[in-house]
Amino acid sequence: MGAAETAVSWPEEHRPEVSAFHAVNELEIPAEPEAVWAWLVRPDLWPRYYSNARLIRHLGGPWPELEPGSRWRWLTFGALITSEVVEYTPAERLAWSAKSIAGSGHHAWVLTRRDGGTFVRTEETQKGLGMRLIKPALRPLMVRMHQRWLEGLARMASQGAPPAP
Repeated sequence: MGAAETAVSWPEEHRPEVSAFHAVNELEIPAEPEAVWAWLVRPDLWPRYYSNARLIRHLGGPWPELEPGSRWRWLTFGALITSEVVEYTPAERLAWSAKSIAGSGHHAWVLTRRDGGTFVRTEETQKGLGMRLIKPALRPLMVRMHQRWLEGLARMASQGAPPAP
């Protein structure tokens, strides 16, 4: 699947073609989808393997494991973001909305079982005037940091499930 293609079910207002930018990352992870999922749906554990996730605070809905309606605020890319789960298919699909002072976004994860592990694709779109202004710096940084997120997720999932909440 090329960069112009997508595996994500985009909300109309966040389709890549109407967004300020679109970032795509992929990684083959040597772990079962259930192990990958178990780490991905625990924002309270993201700082253990993703340095760009900090100050994570639960705002509402199910917690500490994400489910539909889970809401949280966190610091990422130097901005305070409020996110809410908007798509949820266990061990297959997860997506959340994101709002900040600079704009809004949609971040989605698609997990596909493969022999020997899980293929993970994550995509994010951002829109808003602030996002257009910082796109030249933010988009390449986002691609680089999301790849680190995937690599950290792979390290953790390859060791098994996370500790129980």
